[in-house]
Amino acid sequence: MRHLSGILLGLYIILCSIADIPALCQTTDLELPANRQVVISIKGMMCSSCGQEIEKSLRKVAGVRTIWVDVPNDRATVSYDERKVTPRQLAESIRKAGYEASLPTEAIPAAR
Repeated sequence: MRHLSGILLGLYIILCSIADIPALCQTTDLELPANRQVVISIKGMMCSSCGQEIEKSLRKVAGVRTIWVDVPNDRATVSYDERKVTPRQLAESIRKAGYEASLPTEAIPAAR
């Protein structure tokens, strides 16, 4: 069923890009994913086990898509759905795991 909805969304996007049907393209229940990516600075990681603990904590947060914890450089790169979670909530999840987390000034769009 998910595959079918993906096909329908793809067809919808194609139709809206080539057809002159503004009313159809403006009123729909289909939503494009709201993917964002943020790099969170983390203090207190000493080894790969720390990175695994942070990843485990972030996986519990609804809306998190991908996580890459870079222990040597004290940061985590998280791709997430901005409709479900905010960067502040991601940082809070890291803090609850026992680490210091700080956010950049702005989240950037995730690569598609």
